Amino acid sequence: METHVRDLLPAFMDDALSETDRKMVEAHLALCPDCRRELEELETVKTEISRFYHSVDVPGIQFEKAVLAKIMPQEKMAMHYRVFVWFFAVCCAASVLCAYPVMRKPFYVGMNIFQALCNILSSGFHIALSILSALPALSAGIMVVMAVILAVCIWILFGLLTMKPVKE
Repeated sequence: METHVRDLLPAFMDDALSETDRKMVEAHLALCPDCRRELEELETVKTEISRFYHSVDVPGIQFEKAVLAKIMPQEKMAMHYRVFVWFFAVCCAASVLCAYPVMRKPFYVGMNIFQALCNILSSGFHIALSILSALPALSAGIMVVMAVILAVCIWILFGLLTMKPVKE
């Protein structure tokens, strides 16, 4: 026979052929040594794959714990970032609410204390976010540094408030 049945061999092995196709393949295999050899090779591959599949151990609970251990530090980093943003926002809001009535007095031509403090806090916040995005593992240290910067800003603010206002 000149027409080989190589395309039908996988279905023949899985008993997925119709009765007529199965009889045709069996008749061809009886006459064609090349297709018989191809069928034997496919059966060998199927046997090896089956043996390998059954020899592989299914990962247990330890595998899941290891994956979760790798994921959790990333979630904790995101949590530190959120805590930092909320901490800074609360500090800024508290300082503005406490000192806003006094900060409206002008101390420099065209600028009042409130505007100066907003500029200082905005710059500090941008610096902190830049550092935090570059080095997210240092978020706790950055929170401490920002708290120190905020304390220095408040100290400078009170120093400015004790100065005599500029007379216009």
